[in-house]
Amino acid sequence: MDLNELLERVNSKDTFLQFVKALKDDKIDEDEKEKTNPSSPYSSGANGWENGTISSFLESIEAYGEDSEQIKDEPNWKSFALLLYAGKFYE
Repeated sequence: MDLNELLERVNSKDTFLQFVKALKDDKIDEDEKEKTNPSSPYSSGANGWENGTISSFLESIEAYGEDSEQIKDEPNWKSFALLLYAGKFYE
């Protein structure tokens, strides 16, 4: 199951943690791919990661949280997952 499908299924602590594991595994997979076949420094990585450092990842989460109308004031597991997912690519 891909990350988008898992994100759509997040509705509880358990499904959130499944999503977090899959996101982590996706980054580990990309890191391994990049070791053997590096992407251009001006494009995303093999699995679409734009933000490879923790600081850029967190900066993207913050920016997405401020910019997105999908993140509501009332917290829920899906909003948490969406923020983490946006950390992968949002600039």
